[in-house]
Amino acid sequence: MSFAEIRLKKIFDSPLCEIHEGVSYNFYDVKLAQFSEIEQKFANLLIRLLQRSGSFLEFSSYDLPDGFSDAFKGELITFVESNGLVDRVPSNREFILVLEVLARLVSNISFISNKTDFCEYVLQNAIGLKQLAFFSLDDDLEELMINGPEKIFVFHKKFGMCKLNISLDEKSILVLIKRIAFSSGRPFDSKNPILDTRLPDGSRVNAVLGNLSKFGLSLTVRKFSQVPLTVLDLIENRTISSELAAFLWVMVDGGGNFQKNILIVGGAASGKTTLLNVLSNFSRLHERVVSIEDTLEISLLSRDNWVALESKNSADDEITMDDLLKNSLRMRPDRIIVGEVRGKEALTLFTAMDNGHTGCLGTIHANNSREAVVKLQERPFLVPSTMIPLVDLIIVIQRFYSKELGIKRRVTEISEVSRMDNKVLLGNIYDFDETLDQAKRTEVPSRIMDVLSNQLLVSKIDLKKEIDTRKLILEWMIKKDIRKPNEVLEFIQTYYYRPDKVLQMIKSNK
Repeated sequence: MSFAEIRLKKIFDSPLCEIHEGVSYNFYDVKLAQFSEIEQKFANLLIRLLQRSGSFLEFSSYDLPDGFSDAFKGELITFVESNGLVDRVPSNREFILVLEVLARLVSNISFISNKTDFCEYVLQNAIGLKQLAFFSLDDDLEELMINGPEKIFVFHKKFGMCKLNISLDEKSILVLIKRIAFSSGRPFDSKNPILDTRLPDGSRVNAVLGNLSKFGLSLTVRKFSQVPLTVLDLIENRTISSELAAFLWVMVDGGGNFQKNILIVGGAASGKTTLLNVLSNFSRLHERVVSIEDTLEISLLSRDNWVALESKNSADDEITMDDLLKNSLRMRPDRIIVGEVRGKEALTLFTAMDNGHTGCLGTIHANNSREAVVKLQERPFLVPSTMIPLVDLIIVIQRFYSKELGIKRRVTEISEVSRMDNKVLLGNIYDFDETLDQAKRTEVPSRIMDVLSNQLLVSKIDLKKEIDTRKLILEWMIKKDIRKPNEVLEFIQTYYYRPDKVLQMIKSNK
């Protein structure tokens, strides 16, 4: 046994898995479904039939209700084949619909003991993710990584990087990737050896053909949360404090007329997109929002005045982020959101800011605000130093991991951007305090508070009171267990148009 394969002790147990502590990484052992011999044989038959490789004559070996064969063929197989679910990955709605039909058909079969597990197993292996089905079922998993047939890992929210106890052969991995590619209408072959797309549930997928990888096919899936986190979730898990959240709320909103331009920076999987999503939902509902992404991840919930654009990267039909950003300027946007600034679209974005577009939000890979400023001036971004101060705030978010505490994400720095002569100046108005385990207001005077108070024709003291008021609102929502994203959105929007009503509600419901 190699050093990396040493297991120390079991540290977690659930119906889906066991997790064991390791030396180099932890181990995620998937618990396989346990069926009797007859259940397993019957499940395998149903899987083969759904995949067009079985015979209905085999039903004669089982004690089945009258009409089961006709119903299975007429209802289930017809739906699966007419919707092409063997060749592609079904959406959640389609999977649930098929699951409900199968559950009804097997409800009176006596030899199936756990019908829920049985139906889930059959469909996952016939039209789902097969052995990788656990990934969609475990909410604590963030990422799935296949480095080769026997090198499969997941990233767990609490236990970090874990190696799986399952392996897939090259053919199975290729079939899965082909189905994902077919679902998104993108090619994956020797002419298109890199696939960058998403699953029907929104999860991001990247695949690399074996001729580009030493260990064969590579597949990476980053899970898309079906229920997006809200600002209250970030406060509760200590990513940001309620005071900092209130400050950012005021800056994003800008009193409805003077929205600030904000860049979020951080490393891979640091939480940039999650924070971007949270800040985006501070936008007022009447604002026309145009979001531009390489792969759709932003969720503005039930907002109607929102256009979500996605780039296309196929060899035959390429539409870049820069193309979409330039086009968005003709769409009368009140606010532009760029999921991740990666290339020459950076200059287009800064030009839009220079032309008067306020409230622009975006993310960029960098470790801190100073690195982000340097990076923006270099290739491939090439933003002139004179334009950098068009960004009002740079927010730095980082991911930390320890075996004791698991994963935590923290906003560690907020910098104001300004200029003196030809130099870009950064003032850290928030810095990370290790004792508090949160970003804390520094002694650096805030220029942006002066600017916004002058724009709103209020005193700086009154602006500070407004931040305190919004802090009170956020803390009250947490206290009252307001959690659903649309409920949080509705409460924030109500405050914009009926502040007296919201404050009276808080006062009377303490």
